[in-house]
Amino acid sequence: TMWAEPDMSVLRLNRRPPPALPLEVFGQEWAEWISQTADAAGAPPDYVAAPLLASASALIGNARWPEVTRTGWREPPHLWVGVVGDSGTSKSPGADCLLRDVLPEIERRMLGDFPDRHREWQGVAEVANARRETWEQEVRKAQKNNNPPPDPPAGNFVPSEPQAPRLRQSDATVEKVAQLLASAAPKGLLIVRDELAGWLLGMTAYNDAGRPFWIEAYGGRPYRVERVKHPEPIMVERLAVAVTGGTQPEKLAEIFREADDGLLARICWVWPDLLPYDMGSQPPAADWAVGALDRLRLLDLAPGEDGKPPHPVCVPLADEAVAMMREFGRTMQNRQQDAGGLMRSAYGKARGLALRLSLVLEFLWWCGQPGMAAPPGEVSPRAFAAACALVTGYLIPMAERVYGDAAASTVDRNAATLARWIDRNRPREVHVRTLLRDVRLPGLAKAEAIHAAADALVEAGWLRPPGKGSFQARGKAAYAVNPALGAMQ
Repeated sequence: TMWAEPDMSVLRLNRRPPPALPLEVFGQEWAEWISQTADAAGAPPDYVAAPLLASASALIGNARWPEVTRTGWREPPHLWVGVVGDSGTSKSPGADCLLRDVLPEIERRMLGDFPDRHREWQGVAEVANARRETWEQEVRKAQKNNNPPPDPPAGNFVPSEPQAPRLRQSDATVEKVAQLLASAAPKGLLIVRDELAGWLLGMTAYNDAGRPFWIEAYGGRPYRVERVKHPEPIMVERLAVAVTGGTQPEKLAEIFREADDGLLARICWVWPDLLPYDMGSQPPAADWAVGALDRLRLLDLAPGEDGKPPHPVCVPLADEAVAMMREFGRTMQNRQQDAGGLMRSAYGKARGLALRLSLVLEFLWWCGQPGMAAPPGEVSPRAFAAACALVTGYLIPMAERVYGDAAASTVDRNAATLARWIDRNRPREVHVRTLLRDVRLPGLAKAEAIHAAADALVEAGWLRPPGKGSFQARGKAAYAVNPALGAMQ
């Protein structure tokens, strides 16, 4: 009998193709830097742009918050970005210039006079400790002689130990993050996780309040962390962090297994197609990126009045941008009504995401330009239009790609794994025993799983099942491969 035309969509789990990254929204200077850095790393530009957005949002941090004028609606700029890709697809190389060369230098500059301040604190602490030891000795002597104890030394207060300024953090435990936000990172932190699945799936491993804490950590509101071993709670003035990290496609289903509580919809997902491997002709301009992003570091919070703590400087949308927000918000609301599952949550977060992105893009344009212009005092219509284009033309389609793949069944995933092996090796037959003993594909370690995947490829026109009259053991079965696959390039 004739073979049917093979359905090639099984290679992609029927997922939608990725949209192209609109480099123009980053402005000419940053678009060139992203392209050059991606070329040097042999990575898609998406894998460079994603951590750049998260890093810039953390460097701006609580120094500037975008605000929709006359409504009181404001958001912290902090962004959560998750990149998806198989091992070896240059996720890490794409981020290396930023995370290995640029941000460490900015953190070094953040230290400023901290070493001197810490030495001063050590001196004060040592003097105070010596006074207390002397007083304790006098108390014991007084008790021994049945005399009244002396008063403790006056003015022997030791201030809290100063913490080194911090930008990046990998330890994402609730108490550690809260401590840093309360003392060492008033502008917010950048959580860097090489494997996002570990962070997302381990949020409640040691603390039942972990997941609610991280949901709050997107909004920038005050937060109080109670500690079992310490009587004093940790008070965080503005709980806001940025996040960047990556994961592999096969872990998506596990990540999205949790009930939809809005946390995953806060993440901007990025999953480009693999590029043919190549080697760049020139190294990335790390020094230029340091100089540009350091201007974001120098942005500071507004000083508090009447004893109040410093607070963000609100950057309003220009009047024309406010009108654009109204139209954009209505469009997202209408799409949300027609969406289901995680996409419904993604559309619900789109308005706030566009507001955050508009401020980040505005300040990226500013810091990337030569000269010493003052920081932007408003979010321009151009910046808000660029943010809307990034959301609707790139991030929403990427979310559909990621969420759709996460919904695929185990059999579908295994069928895609087997199909990719067939596509690479072009065998005339697929022998179950060979796959078990010699090939050992992920997820296909048992004969039952291989047969289920092969049966799915039979339905897709890739294979034909073993002959019904065969007396072979099931493990020795061989599936014929559609000859048309061998002719395809």
